[in-house]
Amino acid sequence: MPEQKKSKQEKRADREQAIVRQAIALFSDKGFLGVRMSDVARACEVSMGTIYSHFAAKEDLLLACAACIGVQEQALYRTVIEGEGAAMQRTVTGFTVNWLISQHHQDLIEIEHLSLMPSIWRRANPQRIAELNQVHESCFAMAQPLVLEMLEHDLTGGADMEEEAREELAVLLNHGIWGLCVGLNSAANSGMARANENGHEACSYKHFSTNVIHFLKGYGWSVDDPQAVFDDCRRQAVALLEGHPWFACPDVMADTVNGEQHA
Repeated sequence: MPEQKKSKQEKRADREQAIVRQAIALFSDKGFLGVRMSDVARACEVSMGTIYSHFAAKEDLLLACAACIGVQEQALYRTVIEGEGAAMQRTVTGFTVNWLISQHHQDLIEIEHLSLMPSIWRRANPQRIAELNQVHESCFAMAQPLVLEMLEHDLTGGADMEEEAREELAVLLNHGIWGLCVGLNSAANSGMARANENGHEACSYKHFSTNVIHFLKGYGWSVDDPQAVFDDCRRQAVALLEGHPWFACPDVMADTVNGEQHA
């Protein structure tokens, strides 16, 4: 059968996606401040008018890039959330997937974190803000059943709570997980950490896992060897990332195969 021709709307969507992917590469290489819209047009081999027909400002383009990265991450988290194993095991694996991405793809995390800044949102189109918000809300909603399951089966006292109280606590815990991920990633990738000669050690896997362990203990997690749980989940997270075209961490995969636990 002859290939069906794409509509103008489909062609426009394809062109916008191509612009976004090229912009991600440019922002990753030069940083948001180092890229002009003319650089994006040149890289995409289109006119400035074409770029501005899709994105009225560079801030709009940044939000679209963050949304694109977020969709890719969400697919990974869905694999974790819908996988097998105890709720806590899947939660820790999701934590570790996020951490590995932040450690080995700082360029992508920088785009995401910059997209959260109020100064960016003040200059962005409301439609672009809504699109990025939808990605965040969708990811939060996807994680909520897992958080509820973790409260009921893995955290002390969760099973004894009234259903409404447990659901309210699950929302807070879900927000806390997201906030801790953003905070740890921001601290690890900050200019101050990078400038410090001991920064790599401060941003190490031990630093990450210890902070998350104490966070989860505060919610009632009790296990004999929490670090062993994290080490096992780390191996699962590395294997999950191994084949992803954006987020693979080949150097970490080699360490894991060799039985080492550092990144």
